[in-house]
Amino acid sequence: MKRVILVTLLVALAGVPAAAAVAPIDGATDAPAPAVNDAVSTQQTDDGDGNYTRLYVDARDSYLDLKPGESDTYTVVVENGEDEAVDVNPRLFTSPTDRNPINESWVEIDGPDTIDAGEEVEYEVSVSVPEDTEIARYSGAIAFTDQTVSTPGRPDRPIHAAHMSVTVWKEPTVRILSETYIHTQVEAGDSISKQIVIENTGDESVPLSPERAEQRGHCYGTHCPQQVDQSWIDVDAPSQIAPGETATVTVTISPDADAERGRYDTSLDLGLQDPNRRDDNNYWQEVSLSFVVWEQPEEPYEAEFDVSERTDNVTLTLNPQNRRTAQNAEAASFDVTFVSPDGERIEAERVEVSQSGYVDLGSSPQRGAQQDGPYATNGGQTEFVYELEEPAAGEWTAEIMPDNTIGFQYEITQNESDEESDE
Repeated sequence: MKRVILVTLLVALAGVPAAAAVAPIDGATDAPAPAVNDAVSTQQTDDGDGNYTRLYVDARDSYLDLKPGESDTYTVVVENGEDEAVDVNPRLFTSPTDRNPINESWVEIDGPDTIDAGEEVEYEVSVSVPEDTEIARYSGAIAFTDQTVSTPGRPDRPIHAAHMSVTVWKEPTVRILSETYIHTQVEAGDSISKQIVIENTGDESVPLSPERAEQRGHCYGTHCPQQVDQSWIDVDAPSQIAPGETATVTVTISPDADAERGRYDTSLDLGLQDPNRRDDNNYWQEVSLSFVVWEQPEEPYEAEFDVSERTDNVTLTLNPQNRRTAQNAEAASFDVTFVSPDGERIEAERVEVSQSGYVDLGSSPQRGAQQDGPYATNGGQTEFVYELEEPAAGEWTAEIMPDNTIGFQYEITQNESDEESDE
């Protein structure tokens, strides 16, 4: 009969948690923020001049995303809370403060001019965007009466109205085919390169002028990234991408030999100009750079463990902890030596190597994941197992020298004979 005693320890040589991160769907503009009068309910209120009519206005699906030449329809529901019929005048309202007001010629409203007492009426609003419309977000409201409300410092706005927004967009012609989140590691004094591939499917050349960004914001606490020395970052790229062609941007990270260990975060603006995207929509071309600078140790890590007289054998399991590295980076490895209580040095025999990973078929890949058809793979782990047979009782030491890894986890397992089996 056997029983197993486990001793588990964790060593992190240079790893620090990475910052997470996030981005809207490529090709579409930012979703508009909800307006305060999307569903306006006006009770009978005295503003000093008289009473407002009790109409309750509710817009359904009034935020539209349309390409030039497209059209769509949505519904506005108006309920009359008065004891008598109310005449209405459905029309488009735009404010002088709207950056891009909706053109009146785009909008048609179908519905009655009178709402009976207690009646609820639906109005169909049709929006048609002309072919020559510029990419932008356009705003306005569907108003039903001439009654307005005043706000200090702002133009009067209609009381009985429902906000509407039309985001005009086109299919992007410039796409970044590579991941835009570089999550890697590099040894101090060494360098590592990553490539970003960009495709231009349009009919005209697209400028390409990458710029390194200074670290933004402030961070407080023990897990904050280090300040990046921008001289470590080198970017090699052509000045433009020809129609129907791809271009490659090579980003090389080369920290100084005396660079401090730890995590560094910065970003890169590719300086692309897609004619089918808004000028103020730049999130899609930003590349996040997050890397850990580490230092190869000169001496091995020493893990001490006690061996009892009932121990049959000892196994040492090692799991390297790495961020994603360059394709040509060397794999992690270990040199392991067991030192007996009397000082004898025994080179450990590696008896097993295993690999594991996670494959997702049901969701879009997270940052840093690799996509291969329907398979999204993220992470993975390599495990090394070393064995020591029939160790003498006493205090042992495992000398572990890591190579090409920023940290590792180890587990020492002693397989012991049951006391009763010795009788």
